[in-house]
Amino acid sequence: MRQNPNTSRKLNLLIFFGILIFFSSCSNDRDAFPLVTEVGEIEVTATTTDTIVNILVDNMKVPVYLSIPTDCNHENHPAVVVMHGSYGLWYQNTPDSKVMSGQFTEWQNILAENCIVGAFVDSYTGRGVTKRTGVWRELPDNIRISAQFVRPRDANATLTLLQNLKYKDGTPVVRKKDIALLGFSDGATAVASTLIDTDKIPKDFEWTQSEDGKTYDASDGILPPLPKPEVGFAGGVFYYGGSVGYNYWGKHPCGLEVLEENVFYPYAPMLYQIPSNDNLTENTLCLIDVLTDKGAPVEMAYYEGASHGFDFDDIPESEQAREHTINWLKNILNMN
Repeated sequence: MRQNPNTSRKLNLLIFFGILIFFSSCSNDRDAFPLVTEVGEIEVTATTTDTIVNILVDNMKVPVYLSIPTDCNHENHPAVVVMHGSYGLWYQNTPDSKVMSGQFTEWQNILAENCIVGAFVDSYTGRGVTKRTGVWRELPDNIRISAQFVRPRDANATLTLLQNLKYKDGTPVVRKKDIALLGFSDGATAVASTLIDTDKIPKDFEWTQSEDGKTYDASDGILPPLPKPEVGFAGGVFYYGGSVGYNYWGKHPCGLEVLEENVFYPYAPMLYQIPSNDNLTENTLCLIDVLTDKGAPVEMAYYEGASHGFDFDDIPESEQAREHTINWLKNILNMN
């Protein structure tokens, strides 16, 4: 966590077990993982550049890499919660190094340059997963790290953390209403899932997932989405993720009757950053068409010639998308 050398205040994390237990839910093997019962006081000194905080979600340890920019106003920052893709948050998949991968280190710098607090969420290592490959892409194993209903709990817990983050004198570090989401690939799907407007979902909708002709339900660990927070995210940026979610939201977005039988609708604005050369693009374009027909607050930028993962490619489209993302974030975070 960065701090102005002239500032000597302590940073209190007013997030305790009693608050975070709200995000708990049933799990068959939760006892195999370390429990975090509280988050204590964090002291920010002149030499502190970043900090990693462990929060409790579903009795699982979820590390959050927090970064506060230097040379900025040290009160009431806007913030962005960042959700990693299938290869995780850490450099060479080594969380003990406490070094994020190059992509997220770059985004840490981009956010800091624009006076935005960054909160980078590690959804995998506390759940015993290094990266989403092999069986972790398939049901039922994927349920453990689901971008549809597990990772949104991480995002919402981090939202609560940021909304309650204060200096010792009681000054808030972050503006409660000016917190956005940014996600890549599997993390982009988590962004969309976090922003689902539960007020618009039919009361009798059944939350299931299906793959290879088999359907999974609550008895297999499928959870409904969390209710929309009272003060939720200001919006989200979706980079090259999938929009089927093992049919979690209902009908395939490119199928028939999707307008009536797919319940996804975001409660906040979304910016879709879509490459042309990606096998996930078609289903996401279909969903964007559906959302546009429904009048949802969505915007899309399409990058001809770019591929999956293009954010970290050394191509002009990556720079264009990053500039577009920051400008869009500044708008929804009341920075313009």
